[in-house]
Amino acid sequence: MKDLFRNLLSIRQQRRPAPVGSVPAVGVAIIRGDIKMNVTEPISRDLWSWMVLSGWRNVPVKNDRRQYVELPDGLLKQLIDAAPTERDAVHARIMAKAKEE
Repeated sequence: MKDLFRNLLSIRQQRRPAPVGSVPAVGVAIIRGDIKMNVTEPISRDLWSWMVLSGWRNVPVKNDRRQYVELPDGLLKQLIDAAPTERDAVHARIMAKAKEE
């Protein structure tokens, strides 16, 4: 109900970005804006640092009720397998796929 009133009265407040957390474990979700991706493979510290700079964060709350576009599981594997010089191009393809859905 509160959600409806906030929308009708346009009193929503912009949230600050979630704090940077440790490397996410396999089985948890990470978010970037309104995009959500499940971690299906172990992420290296180097890749996680790059992803944090690209805007990815751990989900900040246990019961997150926000609505996200969920990415297919295989896309994270593409990012992990990409060479560091190709990460930007692979990431751009992932973001384009998210906008299609």
